[in-house]
Amino acid sequence: MKNLIRIEDLSKEEILQIYNRAYEFEKNTRKANHIDAQVVTMFFENSTRTKLSFELALNRIKANKYDFQVSTSSINKGEELFDTINNLSAIGFDTIILRHKEDSLIEELVNKKYYNDISFINAGSGMSAHPTQALLDFYTMKKQFGSIEGKTITIVGDVVHSRVFKSNIELLKKFNVNIQILAPEIFIDESIEGIQYFSNLKAAFEKTDIIMALRIQKERISEKIDFEDYIKNYQITKENLPYGAFLMHPGPVNRGIEIESSVLELQSARTILNQAKNGVFVRMAILDMILSNRGL
Repeated sequence: MKNLIRIEDLSKEEILQIYNRAYEFEKNTRKANHIDAQVVTMFFENSTRTKLSFELALNRIKANKYDFQVSTSSINKGEELFDTINNLSAIGFDTIILRHKEDSLIEELVNKKYYNDISFINAGSGMSAHPTQALLDFYTMKKQFGSIEGKTITIVGDVVHSRVFKSNIELLKKFNVNIQILAPEIFIDESIEGIQYFSNLKAAFEKTDIIMALRIQKERISEKIDFEDYIKNYQITKENLPYGAFLMHPGPVNRGIEIESSVLELQSARTILNQAKNGVFVRMAILDMILSNRGL
């Protein structure tokens, strides 16, 4: 694995390899030392979990990490991103962890010729892909169930604007998971095949093993959202959360909108914090695999 751009690029076997390596890191049975690796995080959009878990992962595998400050960089003087990265390559950096608002930019960058060979990890691209989030979600689910084959997941909320949803769909289909979508019409994209759509919460939750709530992405929505209607019909509450259902959310959570605030205080909601915890091990595994293949 030289780059990680989209889940579609990974086979089922490669996903399981990432899972196994992450599990070894979690259990402290695998060590890594990449003291000769020079890795830059370039975040053009806000981030807490993804950015900091990548930084912690880099520390744990002993790689050298550098935080690219967009606001003080030469990009603000008019330098194109390709030229910035090409200069970073010439300086001696070998891996870029990139988050950007444009959907296809990272694919375009990967296919360009650089001064020295360089690898890319997609930390979130527009509304199209967030592969490391899907991989940590898979890790969290597989740890819980052993196998997710044949399980039913209900994804609730703003799927149309969600890169997390799109990457998760690509991964879940590889493992024969039954996928249900619960959302108001404004958030539904029925062009995606192999999914059952619901507008009624009770019907959607009737036979589900996993519930994944998604954030309403206000920053990507131009339409006016009726939040009162959403809360009334789609919010996950103590009353409608099925007993034993595995609750997930990629974060950040809009308290009191996607999930009732009191639900987040329940022991069962620790699964959401476990996603963040697991993200470190999964990103350690991804970095270890990519950094081990430099120059090949």
